[in-house]
Amino acid sequence: MREDHDCANLPPIGARARSSGAAQPTSKEKGLAALERFKRWGAAKKAAAASSGSSGSSGGNSFLKKRSSAATAAAELNALKAAAKGDAKIPVEKRLYLHVEASADTTKAKFPTGKFFYSRDWSVGRVLDAAASALQVENMNNRGGGEENRLRVFHVEGGRLLEFGQKVGECVKDGNTIVLLRGVGPPVPDLIQP
Repeated sequence: MREDHDCANLPPIGARARSSGAAQPTSKEKGLAALERFKRWGAAKKAAAASSGSSGSSGGNSFLKKRSSAATAAAELNALKAAAKGDAKIPVEKRLYLHVEASADTTKAKFPTGKFFYSRDWSVGRVLDAAASALQVENMNNRGGGEENRLRVFHVEGGRLLEFGQKVGECVKDGNTIVLLRGVGPPVPDLIQP
């Protein structure tokens, strides 16, 4: 009824505050959403690798399937080693070969992907600095500011964010993929379930 409808006392539409339902997502929510997308992307990548490795001869010897998938993995790793760039001063036996990507939706990288090698003894923070420099991603981690501008390292095969102080050789293997993400917040153990 017209008496129950109090339109005359409402402020004009342009002057109204936004309702909580139409609020913009916070940077943490955006970061968590990006992290969830990368988790799904990593799972899809694992599934694709598993299906391509198991699509050999059907009904044949399982030993031959394992051998062919191991040979394929070795060939892929050798191709990565041949194409990888890094500090020539790192001894060959200490090198860790990785695929590195910069998330297009959270960073503005001049080069979105690359193949690099790092020392197994380096911390994740040092690898982040080297990868950001190589991909020409703006790294604002040492300038202060908030968590929304901080870069983090996401390990695709592990499905988790890596701590800056961890040794990269202890948490990542040759041929793995790491992604540089901005604004996802600090690693939280219960955030990503394996």
